[in-house]
Amino acid sequence: MMTVEITGTPTLDSVITVADLKEHLRVDHSDEDTLITSLRAAAISWVEDYLNTRLGDVTAVGYIDHFYNARFPIGPVNSISSVTYTDANGDTQTLAAAKYWFDIKTKSARITFDNVPQLYDDTFNAVQINMNLGHAEADVPKPILHAIRLLVGHLYENRQQVTSTKVNELPLGIHSLVSPYRNILAV
Repeated sequence: MMTVEITGTPTLDSVITVADLKEHLRVDHSDEDTLITSLRAAAISWVEDYLNTRLGDVTAVGYIDHFYNARFPIGPVNSISSVTYTDANGDTQTLAAAKYWFDIKTKSARITFDNVPQLYDDTFNAVQINMNLGHAEADVPKPILHAIRLLVGHLYENRQQVTSTKVNELPLGIHSLVSPYRNILAV
């Protein structure tokens, strides 16, 4: 299975602004801007983890132990810039683009290899796939943005998990809004 390391960071204001969230919350003062900023970060993180995606395009590296057909466990993958590998001598090399093909149009992007060189024996992460992934900040689907608003609203109103004897769970609508965008690999 491929593991992915995110190497870039988008600005959260490019995804959704604190002003937008304050409008949703009907907050017209700046006393709680710091709180709302941290709730925004928590909501975006929850959505990204639930969907196995990134909001805001970022650079990333996918790691696999050897050349094999692989699906990306995160998305959407926007482009693959290069594939590098550790050769039989232990040196890092760049794989010729003619030796791999990828499909980034499917929900779970995939890559395949052909006529590949020998890898260094007994090493983990011998193949690295350099890519750009995530929804561009201006193109984050509207249902995902609304789910972030709902989650921030929920966290803002329910600052503790339990209020008296009532358990406050995530609003049902959040899952309904974001589930169509989940990137799930079949096992």
